[in-house]
Amino acid sequence: MKVLLNKDVKKLGYRGDIVNVKTGYFTNYLLPEGFAIIADASVVKLQDSRKSKLIMKNEQLKENAKEVLKKLKGLTVTIAKKITSKGKLYGGLSAEDIAEAIMAKTNIKLEPSYIKSEHIKEVGEHEVLVHITEGAEETIKVVVEAKK
Repeated sequence: MKVLLNKDVKKLGYRGDIVNVKTGYFTNYLLPEGFAIIADASVVKLQDSRKSKLIMKNEQLKENAKEVLKKLKGLTVTIAKKITSKGKLYGGLSAEDIAEAIMAKTNIKLEPSYIKSEHIKEVGEHEVLVHITEGAEETIKVVVEAKK
């Protein structure tokens, strides 16, 4: 049966996709959770018009992301955190901490989900990837130092 996804569904598709699923999967999971609706002819026609608008929106997002990434190129942010006697961070450094440091230094508000890095637990210099959208990413340096 053809359904239109209202939300991203792992291993099935993204919001706005029309996919084929088994009837039981739709009636027992997708419909009750609000993840999908039945894709009849009118829904398919409406989705085609929405898809063209979505493509234009994605192109605009990519253009905006490129401008933001130009400002982030070569950026180094310094974050002071409490450390243990062994030189490790208490609790580590989260994506939210990095996003706040970028906001403080450049006045650019980034979603924490855009920041891709392993969990930073040590003092020193670390490379962090900022991935905004497909094909729009930049690496920045994060310097973690002991808070005095």
